[in-house]
Amino acid sequence: MILKNLFRRKGRTILTLVGISIGVAAIVALGAVAQGLQAGFSAMTRGSQADLVLTQANAMSTILSTVEETVGDQLRTWPEVADVDGVLLSNALIDESSYLFLFGYDPEGFAIAHFRIVEGQGLAEARTVRGKPLLLGRRAAQTMSAQVGDTLRLTGSVFRIVGIYETGNGFEDAGAVIPLEDAQALALQPRRVSMLYIKLHPSSVGGGSTESDRLQARVERRFPDLTLSTTAGFADQEQMTALLEGMAMAVAGLAVVIGGIGMTNTLFMSVFERTREIGVLRSMGWTRWRVLGLILGESLILSLLGGLVGIGLGVAAVLSLSLGFSSSWLGVFGTHLSPGLFARALTTVTVLGLVGGAYPAWWASHLLPLEALQHEGGGRAHTTRLPGGMTVRNLWRRRTRTALTLLGIGISIAAIVALGGLSEGMVEVFTAIMRDSQTDLIAMEADIDSDFSAIDERVGARIAARPDVEAVSAMIMTAANTEEMPMLLVFGYHPREFAIRRFRIVEGEPLRGRHQVILGRQAAEQMGLDVGDTLRLLESNFRVVGIYETGLAFEDIGVVVGLREAQSLVGKPRQAQFYAINLRDPKQAQTLQDELKATFPDIDFALTSELAESMSDFRVLEDLVRQISFLAVFIGGVGMLNTMLMSVLERTREIGVLRALGWRRHYVLGMILRESLLLGAVGGVCGIAVGFGLGKLLALAPGWFGAMTPIYTPLLFVQAIAVALLAGAVGGLYPAWRATRMRPVEALRYE
Repeated sequence: MILKNLFRRKGRTILTLVGISIGVAAIVALGAVAQGLQAGFSAMTRGSQADLVLTQANAMSTILSTVEETVGDQLRTWPEVADVDGVLLSNALIDESSYLFLFGYDPEGFAIAHFRIVEGQGLAEARTVRGKPLLLGRRAAQTMSAQVGDTLRLTGSVFRIVGIYETGNGFEDAGAVIPLEDAQALALQPRRVSMLYIKLHPSSVGGGSTESDRLQARVERRFPDLTLSTTAGFADQEQMTALLEGMAMAVAGLAVVIGGIGMTNTLFMSVFERTREIGVLRSMGWTRWRVLGLILGESLILSLLGGLVGIGLGVAAVLSLSLGFSSSWLGVFGTHLSPGLFARALTTVTVLGLVGGAYPAWWASHLLPLEALQHEGGGRAHTTRLPGGMTVRNLWRRRTRTALTLLGIGISIAAIVALGGLSEGMVEVFTAIMRDSQTDLIAMEADIDSDFSAIDERVGARIAARPDVEAVSAMIMTAANTEEMPMLLVFGYHPREFAIRRFRIVEGEPLRGRHQVILGRQAAEQMGLDVGDTLRLLESNFRVVGIYETGLAFEDIGVVVGLREAQSLVGKPRQAQFYAINLRDPKQAQTLQDELKATFPDIDFALTSELAESMSDFRVLEDLVRQISFLAVFIGGVGMLNTMLMSVLERTREIGVLRALGWRRHYVLGMILRESLLLGAVGGVCGIAVGFGLGKLLALAPGWFGAMTPIYTPLLFVQAIAVALLAGAVGGLYPAWRATRMRPVEALRYE
């Protein structure tokens, strides 16, 4: 009976399955990306043939870790160590929003051996080839349609593809391998690596956990700013995995909630149109619990079917990423499917089925047999007179369905508003920092993620020597972990350069010497520190000499250290991540920007007012927001289509009466489209209101402590309303067309 009840309205059931399956597909696909990153790091270290991995302690990610190669030279002299090999992780921008991960390996080292060459030759054999050699992963080659012999321009340098490799690890197969020295030159990180692979002598490996613990204690005692881990446990400490998984679950959760609202809507309408049938069952002796079980059974079967379809869609999406059919940023990290991921998806839809079917089941079980048998299906409307004519009255006649539809659209629009507001807020924060610092131009390394940007101080000195430049200030931004703040923002400035002046000291004194730090007011309160206390950052001690305020939460939850200390923390000695440039005549900023780009082709120079358009980080963020918004609106549109189709089916006889009274087809078409557009518009307005609150909650997410204040612009609201109206139009188009195809005689006979 359950399956028969579900498929008596096949169109409605299929639409509901689509809504649920998209949410489940998001759980599977995005969860696979998060697990793919962790599996990628794990497979990378296991494939290195090393026993231990040495990285920078408390680094937010291995990608941001930095270790001096001299550490490896010292380790090679230890009796337990058989060999040491380093790898440098970096990236390069290959188009406006896509990154290519770069792995720098010693061509003669032991760790590169797991890159199996399937075309061409390896790096060691290619040293006689003219130009800089590069190995390209199979997935990257497929995505870029590249082959052996092609050239690739990365961060101002030209590389020749000498080989195509496979490792079986999606993270590595979507990247490229270049000689370590070339990677260090590209990243401006001479004699530094992201991590050191340590291979032990067989006697040390077989010595048990006691000898391993003794070696780890010796390493950490000798190198207190580094941390040692086994190749098996290395991936567990990668914090980027947790960040990516949290973001993935947030997106998937949004999709599931919207799909769940659609399911509640579907079940409630199913119960409503079967009111007399339920009355017959109750009069035949069915108890309330039996009716309750029937509706909940339908809900569970519907959700499980949607879950299975969603798993299939998710697997298809994962395969498209794995096979290189997509150049999305999600494909960079690789993917990994696990039984636990499928179990999580099915558990989610089971809970969704119980929650989504609870109210319709309760409503059905509390129907009195006599009232249910007297129920008139179809078009009985409420008699309440409302402004807005027939359109509003038609929507108001089924208040629960209308409210559920508005909720689904509203959540979709709220996601767009919240994410768009945070994106605008991030742009505004960086623009405000530059503006308040009296910065006219900002410089960063071209064609690379800002985290990897490294500009030699000699470049800054040459810029400062120009007669049209008033001053130049070096800047570094990174993050560190503390017990009180899992992501503490750390800013590095020279104590005597102009950019640090905007940090207004309210207690204590400014930075003057080494191993000093000034704290933002919010950071000081969160960590319970005051002037004179000691703060430990990345295994280094700093004395708190002052408390500052800037009025920007992004800075006030952070700390400022001297430029030299910041360079040491991030492993960029005599280098700056950014350069803030103050001009003698700000009106000449555009002209000077063009001149500086011609003089320094490897550096990007952006006007303060054009920061968002110039920095690749913001372009990637905007691309991410567009993808998430598309997902949310698509699901909302499916919900609208479901609702309007149910409304048309429910009012079939009523539409037949109108057609019999002389209504033309375009009148009926206009009536249904007006209803869907009104639903979209009201849902959009509600979504904007909810988006305000959602943006505030996202800004207060653990670890950020309000660092990003959402900025809501009129253009963002216009876009939200336009998207809501578009969802309404698309969702109402087929139901409106269906209504116009009804013949009056058949419609009047409809049951």
